[in-house]
Amino acid sequence: MEFVEYIFCKHLKKGVRNVSKLSQCLKIIALLQTRQMLSTKEIAEILDITPRNVKAYIEYIKKAGIPVQGMPGRAGGYYLADEYYFEVPRLDQGEYSALMLAEKLLNFKSEFPLANELQTAIAKIRCALGDTIAGVFPIPTDELMLSLGKVDLKDNLNKVLTTIYMAIKQRKRIRVLYYTASRDEKKRREIDPYAVVYREGSWYLIGYCHLRGQVRTFKLVRIEAIEVLDSTFVYPSDFSVKEYMSNIFSVIEGDEYHVEIRFFHPASVWIKEKKWLPNQRIEALEDGSVIFKARVKGLIDIKRWVLSFGKLAVVQKPEELVESIMNEIEVMKDLYAGSHDKEE
Repeated sequence: MEFVEYIFCKHLKKGVRNVSKLSQCLKIIALLQTRQMLSTKEIAEILDITPRNVKAYIEYIKKAGIPVQGMPGRAGGYYLADEYYFEVPRLDQGEYSALMLAEKLLNFKSEFPLANELQTAIAKIRCALGDTIAGVFPIPTDELMLSLGKVDLKDNLNKVLTTIYMAIKQRKRIRVLYYTASRDEKKRREIDPYAVVYREGSWYLIGYCHLRGQVRTFKLVRIEAIEVLDSTFVYPSDFSVKEYMSNIFSVIEGDEYHVEIRFFHPASVWIKEKKWLPNQRIEALEDGSVIFKARVKGLIDIKRWVLSFGKLAVVQKPEELVESIMNEIEVMKDLYAGSHDKEE
């Protein structure tokens, strides 16, 4: 516990204020010890502190002799030397309760593809903690009802997800047999996997597709076969998954557009209750309606979203989206008219 002794001798004698400093430093060590690499921004977001504070805490940790190393560049960050190990303090009651809540959320109705693996991992954590968790207030199952909505149906989804995750960690290229619904075709593709994302009940892979020569998004439920190749790849220093996904309304990317949509009551209330996009702006009008404004990448998902509101949503911009929805409504009108004629 040389680090704790160092912090106490150098800083904690100055007052209670520095107890928080020790706590944050210990949390940073725990994060670096359980994660491969974290950037200053990622640590700041997890601990709810400023990037400036993160850098200061990292310096304290280094002065204590802990081998925190850094990698420059956009994809870089901090990490611990492989030979170093620090026995992190046990979970407190709040952290343990948060872990149990996460387990319940992910295992609800077995919708999480790695539910069995998660349950055994939690069991090991409980066993390792022993009596230190005895005072934690248990959460009755019937007092915590969770619903993840629609989920994918795929027998081997857990195998696909695990294989991709290991390939990401090892920076290994994968080869998949992928079904493209829009073209109703299957093709083999080689992909450099960058990240997996869970969104709206489905798992997606983000990676560089060598067939298309660009970063693409793939739905895991449509991967019919997968193998990890011996070829390795280098994660591009100028690519950020967060930025890539930032203005995508759901998961289908495309050209960037400025959209303006008017929502009438009661849809206007629902729109104001959620953060749909990081850059959204909502303008309230006197009649109770609102104008939703945002920049989005691609129009396919936003079109589906607008249509789901029926007559309560009217697109004002861009013209491409207005025309696309008008065409969709005309086709629907013809289909319904044809169905009605057949019944007569």
